Amino acid sequence: MACSVYPGIDPAAHFANKTFAGKVVLITGASRGLGATAAVQFAKTGALLALVARSTDALEEVRASIVKETPGAKVLTFVVDVKDPASAERAVEETVKHYGKLDVLVANAGTCLPFEKRECMRFGRGVLMMELAYRHRRPGRS
Repeated sequence: MACSVYPGIDPAAHFANKTFAGKVVLITGASRGLGATAAVQFAKTGALLALVARSTDALEEVRASIVKETPGAKVLTFVVDVKDPASAERAVEETVKHYGKLDVLVANAGTCLPFEKRECMRFGRGVLMMELAYRHRRPGRS
């Protein structure tokens, strides 16, 4: 049988050994794509999940899928737009209140605007540095 996972990163041992049992993982952008996939993978490793996304329906689909695929999985959901700092903070506080801690943050939420419409000062120092570096790129390089 062919395996589609690179052997050096095969998660089977983590699933079998529940290596994240008792660890609290909060994932933003959890309603689709990489965020939803990360949520499923962390659930299989025994993590306690807090999922954050803007779409109620999509977030519920992900939660239901996790619970079906990993019976007994613990999954909190928060319908939040992380661009709203107060709402994002509430999701973190409620996660800690419910589980007693937060061990891992997967900051996966994001949007992509055309470069000329971005407001670099609103995104924090990390993105600000990327924006500044981009402005000084060499011609012909992206």
